[in-house]
Parts: sequence; C-alpha cells; structure tokens
Amino acid sequence: MRRSYILAFIFAAVVVGWVASGQFGSDEEARDQGAANASTTEASARAHDEPVSVRVRQRIAKEQTRNLVLRGRTEANRWVDIKAETKGRVTEVVAKEGARVARGDVIVKLAMEDRAEKLAEAEARVRQRQIEFDAAKSLRRKGFRAETKTAESAAQLEAAIAYVAQISIDIDHTEISAPFAGVIDTRNVELGDFVEPGDVIARVVDQDPYLVVGQVSELDVGRVRLGDIGVARLANGDTVEGRVRYIATVSDASTRTFRIELEVPNRDRKLRGGVTADIRIPVESVQAHFLTPALLTLDDDGILGVRTVNGSAIVEFKPVSIFATQTDGVWVTGLPETVTIITVGQEFVRHGETVVPVTDDGEKKS
Repeated sequence: MRRSYILAFIFAAVVVGWVASGQFGSDEEARDQGAANASTTEASARAHDEPVSVRVRQRIAKEQTRNLVLRGRTEANRWVDIKAETKGRVTEVVAKEGARVARGDVIVKLAMEDRAEKLAEAEARVRQRQIEFDAAKSLRRKGFRAETKTAESAAQLEAAIAYVAQISIDIDHTEISAPFAGVIDTRNVELGDFVEPGDVIARVVDQDPYLVVGQVSELDVGRVRLGDIGVARLANGDTVEGRVRYIATVSDASTRTFRIELEVPNRDRKLRGGVTADIRIPVESVQAHFLTPALLTLDDDGILGVRTVNGSAIVEFKPVSIFATQTDGVWVTGLPETVTIITVGQEFVRHGETVVPVTDDGEKKS
C-alpha cells in the first residue's frame, strides 16, 4: 500500500511539470508571434511610405465642335400656282410639264375672241372724246361754255382712256406667263379647256437656290444665328452645304419648335422637294481631350473626373464634363490644354499623393 502512494505522488509530479512547461511554451510562442506581427506592420508602413509607380500619358487638347442635329426636309425656295386673270378658251399650250422657263415666258394662250374689236372701238371712243374735250376748252376760253360742261368733257375723255387700258390689260392676260425663272412642276389645263378668273393654270417652282428646312427646339434656338453654315445629309446619301437664312420668331403652337431654313445652291437642279435630310449646324467649339471611358473615375463626392500628375509628381483629381461621345471613347472638357493623365494605377492613388510616373514607353518622368 505504501508503494501505491509513492507511485501516485510520482505521477502527479510528472503531470504538474508537463502542464507548467506547456504554459511557459505558449507564452514564448505568443511573444514570438507578436514580434513577427509588429515586424510585418512596420514593414508594411515602410512600404506604404514609398511612392507608388503609375503609368501616365501626356495628352494635348484638340478643337472639337458640337453640332446641333435636326431632322428636316428639302423644300423649294419659292413656288407659285399661276391662275387665270381673265376668262377664255385655251388655244395654245406653249410649255409642258417639266419644262424650264425664264421670267416672262408664255405658258398658255387664251382665245382673243372679240377683244381686238373692243380695243379698236375703245381707241376710237378716246379720239372722239379728245375732240369733244378740245372743243369744250376752246369755247370755255371764249366764255361760251360753262366750266361744268368742260369738266364733264374731261371726265368722259378720262373714262375712255381708262377703258382702253382695261381692254389692253385683258388682252395681256390672254397670254399666261411665268413670273420668275423655274420649272413647270404641274400644268392643270389642256388645249380646248375653258378657264375662268382664279382657275389654276400651272405651278412654277424656283429650283435655285433650294432650301433644307427643319424645326429647332426652344432650348436650342438661341444657339443658331443667321448666316451660320450648316450641312445636310439627304436620304439618298448626298451632302449639301448652305447658310441659315431664316429663323422663326414665333414657335409652332403645337410643337413649340421654331422653323429654320438652310439655303443651299442647286445650280445643277438635282435637288427635289420633300426629301428627308439630317441637318447639322455647328453651334459651339471648344478645346477637348479624347479619353477612353476606363480613365474616368469619381471622387469621394461623386464628381466625374480623371486623375492626373503635375510637374511635382503629385496626383491631382481634375473634374471633367463630357462634351461628345463616340463608339470608342468620349471627348471631355475641363482639363488644361496639355495634361499628364494616369492611365494605369489610378485606382490605387489619391489626390495629393506623391507617385512615380512612368510613361507608356517605360520611361520614368522626373
């Protein structure tokens, strides 16, 4: 029994010694681990203090123009429906549809009928009234005719002269002519037709110059000026250039848009009315930089911009505005004319941080 107590004592002593050695070992490992962590933190801090290398590229601004794009159509500069001013039967068709005419060219002739005879009668009446008036004046000078009778003779003479003029005008109206140079777009009468005053005889269209008309919104109308140069691309692919000759002062009541007219030359007479066109009018020119969207970023306040490097190798955040977009990038404003932009690494640096700028060809910028 005495031997059992001795064995128990020895076993207890061994257990206590093992536990004590384990505790001491844990403390030592903990100290070693803390020292290692402190070393790592210190190394990280040292690494953080070293400037980060970033790739940069120098960009130079280029002049860019913003175009006001409108949907429009071609339209004749002027056209008129020529109407009959006297009645009569069409005796001759001089100009056919599609024919080009000069100012004053006869298009249609009407029958004279008895107009020539009426003119001869009216002219004879003028001669008679002239004789009567001369006699009245002679008698008046001698005191044998009252002044009222002389005035009556004068009035009869004036009426006879006016009737001759009336007949002459009516005769002139039997020849219906073009008021200006153009093309006969439509003709509404044929040989033998009887027309009354007001009947449409033909439509004459002035082909040179031509117009491209569009509607500009109330927000953009203030950007357009008379004389601005514009380019219109027609539905068939042709391109014409002209100047803004008219801007409406009152908007369309239903669309709140303003009519504008682009006057374009049409010496070859190729343009036709009613053709759809896209009108582009330059309204603003600025110095802008072309960037890929990947270079754009946001600052802490959500402002769009790019990160640049100044001459002291310090990062600067530059706010920008998008001026125009293309399929492969954007044109932005708000940057200096010449600027060094961070192309790789911009997400790892902040405004005011010193960096090591490396150009895209691998050369470090001093």
